[in-house]
Amino acid sequence: MTRFFGIGCGLLAFATFCGAGLSLSAIMAVFSPETDAASGFLADVRRDDWESALARTSRDYQSHHTSSDLATHVAAIGALDGHNLAFLTSAEGVDDHRARVEGSLYGSGGETPVAFELSEEGGYWYIDLVVVRGVRLE
Repeated sequence: MTRFFGIGCGLLAFATFCGAGLSLSAIMAVFSPETDAASGFLADVRRDDWESALARTSRDYQSHHTSSDLATHVAAIGALDGHNLAFLTSAEGVDDHRARVEGSLYGSGGETPVAFELSEEGGYWYIDLVVVRGVRLE
């Protein structure tokens, strides 16, 4: 009986340790500068603030698009255009100046995966690419 109690306590401790580790990594992803940039972009999209959303994109994207273009391209991706909540769950550095952020958008169509590629320039993170359920924001 004592043996089973000991095994049970060991498994409980292991599960608690693993759960705490996963929670910590999720919390760290939520509070990273890269995630802040992606969250800001999504908040701008929800508010239809296309000038601000465009300002969060890379210099290359801005050189080929206007805020009106961005609004049109976002509208073509229904889950991005119609989301009312976003939860970004992971941020991973590719190198010192590039990162990838992933999460989910929530709207009338349910949950939709979203991913961002970002680059750092002058201390700020800019959106290079947005992919929603495999569809690239043009």
